[in-house]
Parts: sequence; C-alpha cells; structure tokens
Amino acid sequence: MLLEHLVPYFRGARFSLVAMKLRHASDTELSADIERYLAMLDQYSEAAVATFRLRRQRETAGGGG
Repeated sequence: MLLEHLVPYFRGARFSLVAMKLRHASDTELSADIERYLAMLDQYSEAAVATFRLRRQRETAGGGG
C-alpha cells in the first residue's frame, strides 16, 4: 500500500472504532481498548502525513531524484 493511501485507510478504521464504541457504550473494558486503538491510529496517521510531507519536501528540494 502506498504511503498516500494510509491516511484514508486509517480514517475508515477510526470511523469503525467510533461506531463500535457507540454501539457498545455500556462495555467499559471495550471502550478503554477502543480509546487505546484510536490513539494508536491517530499517531500512525500523523506519522504517515509527516513522512509523506518530508518525502515530498526532499524530492522538491533535491530535484526529484
């Protein structure tokens, strides 16, 4: 999977987790797990964006090659 495709993929996974949390709101153990998964997804998404920007910046500065 290309780096550029990870952010939409993570966004979809995030929506799924939020829906699961809403559907099982009374399950506190599951809610705690979901919060941890959401935090991980957010970190991975931010890292993917930062990596993509850095790569694009280096390609632009270096003449693309």
